[in-house]
Amino acid sequence: MSDQHTADSTDMAWVLNRLTEEPGVVNALLFSTDGLVLAASDGLARDDADRAAAALCGVKSLQGDFTAFCGLPDRGAPLPMRHVVSDLKDFTVLLFAAGERTGLGVAVRGGSMSQEVALAITATLKMIAGLRPVLAARERSGGA
Repeated sequence: MSDQHTADSTDMAWVLNRLTEEPGVVNALLFSTDGLVLAASDGLARDDADRAAAALCGVKSLQGDFTAFCGLPDRGAPLPMRHVVSDLKDFTVLLFAAGERTGLGVAVRGGSMSQEVALAITATLKMIAGLRPVLAARERSGGA
């Protein structure tokens, strides 16, 4: 058994709650690339977190189809995703690659060009950089 902290073995809700303290940030969600919730901010109900994790995972998986669209030869490996911005009416959903098999979604009040979104992007990137060892070491806990 390893003493290495991973996103599966560490309570990450506290850091997501810190993100929700940023202006305009409504919720934050850490999820696995198979669509399972790893942690959610306190304002997000479990059922809503489960649905959001599945949806964000789906959006993250779509980026793999952009290799040819970007003019690159398909060599069997998708382009690595860094982040995706979904500009919705009155809200922006930010999706970040947080580790090899981990994603982070952040819901922000305001359009994609708003100051709130710019601040949320900066705060999220800083958080991911600071927690990179934990996020990069993400491994499935328990059997399965």
